[in-house]
Amino acid sequence: MDIAEDAGEISYRCQRRLPGPRSATCEVTISIGDRYADSELGQRDHFLTARWILFSVAGSRYRSARACHDPWPLHRAQALRVDDRLVAAAGLPAPSGAPLVHYSPGST
Repeated sequence: MDIAEDAGEISYRCQRRLPGPRSATCEVTISIGDRYADSELGQRDHFLTARWILFSVAGSRYRSARACHDPWPLHRAQALRVDDRLVAAAGLPAPSGAPLVHYSPGST
């Protein structure tokens, strides 16, 4: 994953490596807005942004680790550009409707 930040916008780019096709990519640019007040966030926001377990592959070994931390601050965000070919490459139907976007700078 490549990440670039410029003047309140963040661009993400990733490319599928295995199993092909290598042309399966995802490019997203978001604009970052104001921080949500804790009282504005609901269960869905917490569920979608909390990470409980991290999964990774290192060579032929699968690894996992618990990810326990206090909730990070969430900001409003808007998708300015979405060019996603990963979903179709996985054989899934294309999403419909506007994307739900949140942003967090991480722990404070």
